[in-house]
Amino acid sequence: MNHMHMKSFQFVLLTAAVSFLIPLSLPGQQEEVRVVKPYTPILSGAEKIQLLPSLDEEIAFESPDFTYQLFQKRYESEFSVEPIRAARMVQPPLNKLYKSQLTIGMGNYLTPLAELNISQLRSRNGTFGVNLKHHSMNGKVTLKTEPEKLRADAGFSESVAEIFGSRFLRNSVFDYKAGTSYNTTVHYGVDPDLDTVLARKDAVHPYFTAAGGIGMHSMHADSFHLNYDADLEYYYFTHQFDQVEHGGTFDFVFDKTLRVIDIAGDAGFAYYRHDESWDPVLGNQVIIRLDPRVAKSSAEWKFTAGVNTYYEIRNGVFTPHFYPRATFQFNIVREVIVPYFGVDGYLESNNIRKTVEENPYVVPGLALMPTNYKLVAYAGLKGRFSDAVAWNLKGSYSIIDDQYYFVNDTSSELMNQFGVVYDDLTMIKVHGEFTIRPSDPWKIFLKGNYYNYLMVREEHPWHHPDFDISLQLRYNMSDKILFNSGIFAIGPRYFKVFQPGADPGRLPLTIDANLGVEYRYSKLLSFWATINNLAAQKYYIYNQYPSYRFRVMLGLTYAL
Repeated sequence: MNHMHMKSFQFVLLTAAVSFLIPLSLPGQQEEVRVVKPYTPILSGAEKIQLLPSLDEEIAFESPDFTYQLFQKRYESEFSVEPIRAARMVQPPLNKLYKSQLTIGMGNYLTPLAELNISQLRSRNGTFGVNLKHHSMNGKVTLKTEPEKLRADAGFSESVAEIFGSRFLRNSVFDYKAGTSYNTTVHYGVDPDLDTVLARKDAVHPYFTAAGGIGMHSMHADSFHLNYDADLEYYYFTHQFDQVEHGGTFDFVFDKTLRVIDIAGDAGFAYYRHDESWDPVLGNQVIIRLDPRVAKSSAEWKFTAGVNTYYEIRNGVFTPHFYPRATFQFNIVREVIVPYFGVDGYLESNNIRKTVEENPYVVPGLALMPTNYKLVAYAGLKGRFSDAVAWNLKGSYSIIDDQYYFVNDTSSELMNQFGVVYDDLTMIKVHGEFTIRPSDPWKIFLKGNYYNYLMVREEHPWHHPDFDISLQLRYNMSDKILFNSGIFAIGPRYFKVFQPGADPGRLPLTIDANLGVEYRYSKLLSFWATINNLAAQKYYIYNQYPSYRFRVMLGLTYAL
C-alpha cells in the first residue's frame, strides 16, 4: 500500500516538472504587453478616526511634605599664606651723552667743511648749546663750450655762530637763541654772449645777519589745559652794510579742549623796516594775523572751521584780508583709507632775507610785495596699507595774486642778477608721497608734484617747473654702516627773454643723483663720504647759472 502511494506521488511531481520546463524550451515564444497610459499609483481610501484625544478625567493627588534640617560642621582648610616679594623698579640705562661733536671734511672744487657742536649734558634745570660752522666752495664752472670754452669763478661761503638753550619751569619751558652769520655768493652767471667773465672779487656779494629770539611753550600732559607756544624774534640783515632790513616777528599758537568742542587759534605780527633811501616802493611793512577756529571730532571723523584774518599796513595804507578756513576728514577704513577735504587762504610776506635764501643771485636790496593766496581748496586720500607702507595723495586748486617770478635784470649789461615780475594766476597741483619701510634697516621715500598754471599776463611761470620728483633710500646696517642715496628730477623750466620777438628760453630737464655713506668705527669716531651729481650732469640752477658737475667730499666726525 505504501509502495502504491509512493509511485502516485512521484508521478504527480514528474508531471508538474515537465509542464514547467516544456514552455521554456520552446524557441521563439514571446509574450506581448501593451501600455495604454502611464502608470499612476493610487492610494485607496481608508477609514480614519475622526476623534481628537482629550483628557477629561481629573486626577486628585497630594503634594508630599518635605522637612529639612541643617547640621553645622566645620571644614578644616589646609591653605597657607606666603608673602610676595615686592617688585623692584629698575631704571633703564641711559645712553651716554658727549659734550661736543666735531665734523670736518674736504671735497673737490676746494670745498672745506668744519662744524663744532657743544652741548650741555643732562640737567633738570635746562639745556645750553653752541654751534659753529663753516662751509664753502671755490671752484670754477663752464659757462659755455662754443666757440671757445668760457670758465668763471663760482662758489659760496657760509659761516655761522649761534648759541641756544632752554630753562625748565613748572609747567612750561623757556627757550632762547642768538646768533650771527656771514655768507657770500659769487654772481658768476654773466651773459655768455658777452664772451667775458668777472673777477671773483668783483662778483662776490656778502650778506650779514644777526638774530635773536625768545619763546615759551606749555608742557601739560593733556589737552584739557590751555596749551600754548609763543615766540618773539628779531633779526638784522644787510648787504655790504649799506642796505639794512630790520625784521621782527611774534607768533602765538594755542588750543584747549572743552566738553563739547575744541578751540584753537594763531595770532601774531610781522614787521619789516627798510630805509627809504634804497627802498622807496615798499618802505615799512606790518602784517597782523588773527586766525581763530573751532574743532569737533570723534573716533571716525574730525572737522575744523574758522577764519584767517590778515591786516596789512604798508606805507601808512591799511588793507584787511579775510580767508575761509575749514577741514574735514573721516575714516572709510580706519588708518587705511582716510579721505580729507579743506579750504584755506593766507597772506605770505616776502622779506629780503627770505628772498636771498631762495635765490642768492638777486639784485641786492630787492624788496618784494606780499603774495596773496586768496583761495586754496584741496582734497586728498591718505592712509597706510600696513605698518610698512604709508601714502598720501592730494590735489589742490589755488587762486594767487602778486606771485613773483625771477627774471634776468636787464638794467645791467652783464645780466648776472635777477629781478622779479608779478602776475596773478590759477594753479592746479597734484601731490603724491609714499613712505615704505619693508624692514627696520630700510627706509624709502617717494614724492612727486605736478603743476598746471593759468597765467594772466606772463606767458610762462618763469623758472617754475611743471613737475618734480624725488626718491630717497636709507639703509642702516646694524648701526655700523649707513647708506643714504637720492635721485631728484625737476621738469623743464622757461626763462624770459627780453629781445623783441624772441621766443622764451627753456632750461632742460634736471636730474641729480646723490650718494652718502657713513662708517661708525666706534661711538666716538665715524668716517663718511658724500657724492653729489653722481652722473656729472650739466644742469642749470637759474638761467646762465650752470651748476658744478661731479662733487665728492670725504670727512670724519668725532665726539669729544
